[in-house]
Amino acid sequence: MRTISKQSRKSNQAFTLIEMIGVLAVIAILAAMLIPKIFEAINNARVNNAAVSYNTVKTSLADHYAKFGSLLSSNGVLFATTAAVATNYDKMLVSEGFLDKPFQVRIGDTNAHVSVVDAVGAGTAPTANNSAFALGGVATVNDAIGGVVVEAVIPGVTENDAKDLNDRLDGAPLGSAIGTSDILGRVKYATGSPTTVHIYVTHR
Repeated sequence: MRTISKQSRKSNQAFTLIEMIGVLAVIAILAAMLIPKIFEAINNARVNNAAVSYNTVKTSLADHYAKFGSLLSSNGVLFATTAAVATNYDKMLVSEGFLDKPFQVRIGDTNAHVSVVDAVGAGTAPTANNSAFALGGVATVNDAIGGVVVEAVIPGVTENDAKDLNDRLDGAPLGSAIGTSDILGRVKYATGSPTTVHIYVTHR
């Protein structure tokens, strides 16, 4: 009768070098397929966060206007559009209880804010930096006419993130190709990275 030693049994159970290389190759292929998807999902979550934050501000501003009947008021007291109010409108909404926290996004730098600025005339064509907005999609027509315009401002945004945000809020037809300034719809920005994104909230 033939007996098998413990040592030969153990060597038969071990992985061979070819098997180890095969397993590592499969792991490398799976990693190469999954890692780009993971980064894409992370980036989509950042842009979606900006869209959700914008919609939260829009809702809170509608509540503010419904309660006080004016954009230029804080707790019912009218104010002038001073520089402090112009760049801290979201903080005013927080103090009134309409927002839980100031406007924050995960794209761009940390200086995102909501501004109230003086409106310009209907004949003023929208640019990336003025308060005119071509909401109807006609580049030469300003649809945000009246006394003031409220906009969300996000500085330091990459052009790819700006385009993704535009496509989520305005849809691709009101967007521009990468390398071209976008001045149509609610979202507008100048070409180049980083850029400052201006998002129309409301006007009166």
